[in-house]
Amino acid sequence: MKELGVYRFEEIIEVPIKDLFDYLNKDEHVLKWNSMIVENIYEGSEDDIGEGSIVTTVQKIDKKVYSFEAELIEYKPPYRATMKTKTKEGTSITRYRLTPVGNSTKLEVEASLIPSNWFYKILVKLTGWASKYVFDEQYKNFVTYVYEQENSIDEASNKNPQKEYMNS
Repeated sequence: MKELGVYRFEEIIEVPIKDLFDYLNKDEHVLKWNSMIVENIYEGSEDDIGEGSIVTTVQKIDKKVYSFEAELIEYKPPYRATMKTKTKEGTSITRYRLTPVGNSTKLEVEASLIPSNWFYKILVKLTGWASKYVFDEQYKNFVTYVYEQENSIDEASNKNPQKEYMNS
């Protein structure tokens, strides 16, 4: 079946691309901004992931906990990452694209589904719009989290005694 677009998010975030990629991909950050992810389990270390790596992602959706095996089918830090997950509904694909824009970064997220059968194809067409609210909440949390982290870094660097001394 044909891949169906389910969600798209785009925003320019005033953070350098490498930092934004870390906020988007490192568990120390993801587990703080994504309220659905309980944990990610790696075949080895999180630092060893690359194209072809399998990650078991444990997610809480409503009150139920699910485990999904996600394959990293594209991984080109800090510019691109694409995850593929197979479920009874079909194959879900999430693409992350980061593009430098001066000192900022343009983040593009696309989520799609290749339905496993006609029933899920029709279901996605009828109810796919509802997923926008769930995704929007997560990515708005992400943007808020990034700016909170950046502000706390700025505040910490402003408290640097050497910096205060130089300003005296």
